[in-house]
Amino acid sequence: MKKFIAMLVAAACTLGAMATEYTGKLGVSVNGDGMAQSTTITVFQQEDGNYTLQIKNFCLVTPETTIGVGDIVLSDVEGIEECGFTVLKVNKNITITAGDDPDVDYWLGPDLGEVPIVMTSSFNDMVATAKIDIDMMEVISQIINVDFIGTNPEATPGTQGKPGDINGDGKVDISDVNSVINMMLGKE
Repeated sequence: MKKFIAMLVAAACTLGAMATEYTGKLGVSVNGDGMAQSTTITVFQQEDGNYTLQIKNFCLVTPETTIGVGDIVLSDVEGIEECGFTVLKVNKNITITAGDDPDVDYWLGPDLGEVPIVMTSSFNDMVATAKIDIDMMEVISQIINVDFIGTNPEATPGTQGKPGDINGDGKVDISDVNSVINMMLGKE
C-alpha cells in the first residue's frame, strides 16, 4: 500500500511539473521601433496551482546585431479560467537572469537589476498569446513592448472539441475568431 501511495504522489508531482511549449512569432518594439523573431514560450502549472511563464534566452534581434537579454521568468502567477483559456496577469518587478545559449557572449538582463513587468497572457492546449510591457525609461531610456502568439506543436487538433474550436465551446464559429482577437488585444 505504501508503494502505491508513493507512486501516486510521484505521478502527481510529475504532472504538476509538465510544461507546455508554444512556438510562434514574437514582436518586439523598443521606443516604437519594431522587429519580429521566432521564439518559444513555456508555461507550466506549479504544485500550488499557480503558473510560471518563461522565455528562455530572450534576445533583441536586429539586422545589425543580436543583444542577449536573458531568461524572463514570471512565476507564482494565479491563473483565471475564461472562455476556454487560462489567463495570467502580472504587474511586478523581476530580475532577468543570464541565459544559457553558448552562442551569446554577454547577457544584459542581470545588469539591469529589477525590471518592471506588466504582462497578460492567455493560453489553452493549442494556442497562447502574451503581451508584455517593460518600462525602462529611468534606467536605459527605453519602453519595450513584446507581443507573442504561438501554437503548441504537440497539441492534437480538436482537443478543444473540434479542429478550430479555440474557445472550447464545442462549435467552430465566429466566436473562436473573436477569442483569438481578444487574446491578442489582451482582453481575455
